[in-house]
Amino acid sequence: MLLIREMENDEVEDIILTEYDCFGYSVFADLSQTDYRKKVIVAECSGEILGFVILYWNDKGIYIGNLFIKEGYRNRGLGETLLDRAIVESLKLGFRKIYANVSVSNEALNFYLKNGFKVEETIKHYYGISKHAFKLSKSF
Repeated sequence: MLLIREMENDEVEDIILTEYDCFGYSVFADLSQTDYRKKVIVAECSGEILGFVILYWNDKGIYIGNLFIKEGYRNRGLGETLLDRAIVESLKLGFRKIYANVSVSNEALNFYLKNGFKVEETIKHYYGISKHAFKLSKSF
């Protein structure tokens, strides 16, 4: 049975290592060095974490830092389920708009656009020289 819940303290290392393995860096670890508040929502089935969404925020807005689904579980609606939960969490915190910065060449861009996000701006060199990102947003 699928369970959507907040990350447990003993799962921090698993989240960070998964990010390093898949992306080469960890949004969660990087956020630990900032003043942003953060929360990780995980999708679990039979004790196995199938995916997660990292949210971080301050007084100015709330962002999706990362949304990850394990390879064998993609294209099954799990990403949408985590995105819906991210919106619920955003509303609980008083936000009516959520942001995500996504590489212009990332396959996740289509996921966000398909789920109602709009491109607000292009952020030049966000991921390094000539590696640009789109700042996306969704109002609700």
